Amino acid sequence: MYYTEEQYKAICEYVENHRQELVDTVIRLVNKKSVKGAPEPGKPFGADCAAALAEGMKICEENGMSAVNRENYVAEASWGQGDKEIGFIAHLDVVPAGDGWQSDPFSGMERDGFIVGRGSRDNKAGFGAALIAINCIRELGIPIRSSLKIVMGSDEESGMSDMVYYVKNYKTPDFSIVTDCYFPVAHGEKGRLEGDILIPFDTEKLRIYGGEAPNIIPAKCEALLIGAASELEKIQELAHGTEGIEVQKEGQDVKLVAHGISAHASEPFKAVNAIWKLCSFLYDNDLAEGKNQEAVRFVKEAFSYYYGEYFGIDYEDEPSGKTTLITGMISSEDHTLKVNIDCRYSVTDKKERFMPIFQKKMEELGYTFETDSLTDSHFIPADHPVAVELTKIFNHVSGEDKKPYVLAGGTYASKVPNSVAFGPGNQREKFPYGPGHGDAHQPDESQDIAFLMDAVKMYALAIIELDGILHAEGLGGTE
Repeated sequence: MYYTEEQYKAICEYVENHRQELVDTVIRLVNKKSVKGAPEPGKPFGADCAAALAEGMKICEENGMSAVNRENYVAEASWGQGDKEIGFIAHLDVVPAGDGWQSDPFSGMERDGFIVGRGSRDNKAGFGAALIAINCIRELGIPIRSSLKIVMGSDEESGMSDMVYYVKNYKTPDFSIVTDCYFPVAHGEKGRLEGDILIPFDTEKLRIYGGEAPNIIPAKCEALLIGAASELEKIQELAHGTEGIEVQKEGQDVKLVAHGISAHASEPFKAVNAIWKLCSFLYDNDLAEGKNQEAVRFVKEAFSYYYGEYFGIDYEDEPSGKTTLITGMISSEDHTLKVNIDCRYSVTDKKERFMPIFQKKMEELGYTFETDSLTDSHFIPADHPVAVELTKIFNHVSGEDKKPYVLAGGTYASKVPNSVAFGPGNQREKFPYGPGHGDAHQPDESQDIAFLMDAVKMYALAIIELDGILHAEGLGGTE
């Protein structure tokens, strides 16, 4: 252990005295709507994501750091001098807001001890905690031999092409903490397959649309039964006995709306997928016909499970548990039903094993699959020096006794050499808004301020500890 108890006490006092600065920083970024948009010249992920990077740079500069924009893929802010560099990596882009909010998702606020707003938890809280931790080390005058850097990304939620570009074109820190997971250390991350299943479909009789991002299990999905107004009462009666199905008349058509519970794609056991619910209702009540009936049957059967069983790619290992596979988006146009899938595969599995199985299933069904992303898993030993020491820091500050774990979701650590994901989330946080609200990618997304303050303490201690490790002999890489 490289930090002292005296330093720890000083850090705790500093964090208590800078609570409001932490809250204001996160809210300031939440107020920047940073959902990925259409690319523009010099703005590969749209104007809003570029504006969020600019705001992040401005905040860092106001806090005494020097900032540079890397072609609006990422931005960097640095402080200090040294022969080694310690990085914190956070993403400023967010998923779309979706429905069901009790407040404006892009007007951040403090409420009941939480910061509330889209991105407050995923991942603007991580940026705020890293910034205040760096300020803490600097203002307390704690001696370190490394320079410090914050790297801000802008395409994490849509494939991480920002970090691929950054790693390819610029020097990365000697070691980085990715501020985008639950504590303690995520020493491994599942690989990911994402893409679209294309199914023949008669869009002149039925249209289906739902979901806003591949990595969100949707809480709402809609269908339009073309020319079915004469069957309205029958359909209403069918829906009467089904929870979460709403029926509306729209001219000569009938609109169906299915309501579920959203969650992150990596945690399907927390959700009720509205796409699955709607397609199940359509199939069970014979409201589609011909190839449309076959299509909704497929969705019902394939996504009744969420561990890849239907596709024959289910897999489980001791470090990371089960592979997950969900659908997060569905749409119908040009005589095609497009069903997007998000698969998080176990760390000891290989894409060379499951992809041929998956493709064979597509061939048997007569469907086409278009791959959008296929990434490798990321895994380092739980006894790696960084994993061990950062976990000790978490246990010291929190009073818990946790061990390093494998993350079901993917973070920048899977793209950046010599990095691990470490906080700022804590599993003990409880959201006061009811089921399906408060967590990442959910309505009323929120961050417990007290736990975030603990994260600042951990990040400040991590700077001291990593500085010591980097200047000691024998640190292995984590690529």
